[in-house]
Amino acid sequence: MARGYTYEFYPLELFKEAIAGERRHVFVCLSNGKCRVEDKYPEFGKLLSLFEEKCQKGFEVVQVLFQDRGVLVLYKKSELQGE
Repeated sequence: MARGYTYEFYPLELFKEAIAGERRHVFVCLSNGKCRVEDKYPEFGKLLSLFEEKCQKGFEVVQVLFQDRGVLVLYKKSELQGE
């Protein structure tokens, strides 16, 4: 049974305004699979809003890769949405 995978590349320019003058903090993923930001700093708030937007369309985050040009996120169609 095939699963629907997709990816999004969010260029660094989306985050530049949010990270200007801000310290960086850690995006935490727990062993139970839940991820969160310890302190809501603007750059992570923007990233979380992008995740939530995609999740509302029936996708869930599989992997996040941070690169010097931006953030690459792999999504799969949520099992809760059906096949």
